[in-house]
Parts: sequence; structure tokens; C-alpha cells
Amino acid sequence: MKVLNKTSHKFVLAIMLCLSLSMLLTLSACSNNLSQSVSPDGTEYGLVEEGKLTVAASLDFPPFENFENNEAVGYEVDVMQAIADYLGLELNYLPSMKFDTIIPAIAAGGTADVGVSGFTITPKRLKTIDFSSPICDTNQSIVTLNSSSIKSIDDLKGLRIGGETGTTGLDLARELINDAEEIIAFDEYPAVFAALQSGQIKAAVLDKPVSEYYIKTAYPDCQVVQEIPTGEQYGIAVSKDNPGLTKALDESIKRLEDSGTLDELKKKWF
Repeated sequence: MKVLNKTSHKFVLAIMLCLSLSMLLTLSACSNNLSQSVSPDGTEYGLVEEGKLTVAASLDFPPFENFENNEAVGYEVDVMQAIADYLGLELNYLPSMKFDTIIPAIAAGGTADVGVSGFTITPKRLKTIDFSSPICDTNQSIVTLNSSSIKSIDDLKGLRIGGETGTTGLDLARELINDAEEIIAFDEYPAVFAALQSGQIKAAVLDKPVSEYYIKTAYPDCQVVQEIPTGEQYGIAVSKDNPGLTKALDESIKRLEDSGTLDELKKKWF
């Protein structure tokens, strides 16, 4: 039997390593297999399902997303529909997901093409996913019961404060209200308002358009006592492995801006 010398042995090991890496890459590609599509502007991008723009969202975020009469409605829903129409795709909203699970799902790939739920474009989030160009500007707000004596953020010392898990409102509360008794995270906005009504918390830090909508439609015993100008911008979350889709979204948003469609949708919902 022929015995390999050291050089030949290293050569064989190198070949085996290359083959193993090739197999891993092939398996990875198969697990993230995307249907290829092309935008009207000629940009190539991938989709988890051919002919459909699949969206992950938390459908408890009116007026941006909400679930009414067995369908998704809201400003961002209309924006996504307009984008899908421009790209020649069917819009496909998945069943509602918890807010803080959407970005990890988009980063992992394979579940949805994009994520929307009033996602503020932040450096922290940009470490794991990409964002489209902005589709909305917003600020934060402090919400209390109408009967509360709280007038501003300066009155929150020693109190229990609430917010929604994973939101910039909760991050802002932790950043600005260092002397709060406790800052409590809730899975959904209705749970935050319920905690206010029950006295579990004395105030909440929430996205202003959403807090105003909930107060107007469901919680008239609550009020916005202060707007906090954060200058946030919402974008559409996209996997870093699908840069073509981000570009196609930006092309679509530019068309919607130039045509006045975005302004019309803002007037409709805000």
C-alpha cells in the first residue's frame, strides 16, 4: 500500500476542507433559497415566495398597522400595498407577530421579505438588518390618566413607568428616567394602557401617533401630557442578505414621494 508523505497528506486535507466548506455553503444557500425578481427599474432582488411581497408585522399598532374585519389596515399597510403594486407583486401579510420578534426574524431570513411596525431607523438595529429610506417621521410622548397630576417627564421620579417591549419609547424611558421606581415592559400597546388604568404604572412612554390613536378610539380616560421631540424616522426592515430588495423598496418609495401618494396616505391616516 502506498504511504502518503507529509506534503501529500496536507494536500488531501486541504481538498477535504474545501469540499466540506463547499457543502456547507450549498446547504446554507438552499436553506435561504429565494425566488428571484426584477423591479421596473431593473433591480434584481429575492422573495421568500414567488410573486408575493411577504410582510411581518405586529398588528396592534394603529394607525400604522391594525387587524380589523379579518384584514390588516393602516398607514404602513397602505404604503406596502402601493409598493407591492409598483413592483407588480401580491401583498401578503403574515399573522400578527410580537413586535420584538420581527427584526430577528427578518435578520434570520426565510420567514418574510420585510418587517414593518413603526420601526425607527437606529444604529443598533442597523447592525443586524437594513432599512429602506424613511416612510414616516414621528416623536415620542408621555401618557397618563386624565386624573393624574403628572404634567411632564420631570414628574416621573420614583414612579412605575411602562412601555412596549423592544420599542424606542421603552429605550427612551430607560435613558431619561433614571430615577423611576421601575420601568416595566409589556408585549402590546393595549397591555400598556390596561396597566395605566389598573394603576400598575403611573405613566407610559409611547410613539405619539399611536398613543393619540388609542386615546381617541379606545382609552378616553388617558391623555398625552408631553410630546418628546426625538425626530425619529420609520423605515421598512430588510435582511442584509437581500440588498437588491432594499434598493427596489427605495426606488418604489421615491416614486410614491414624487407622485404625492405618500402625502395622501399621511393625510388619510394622520
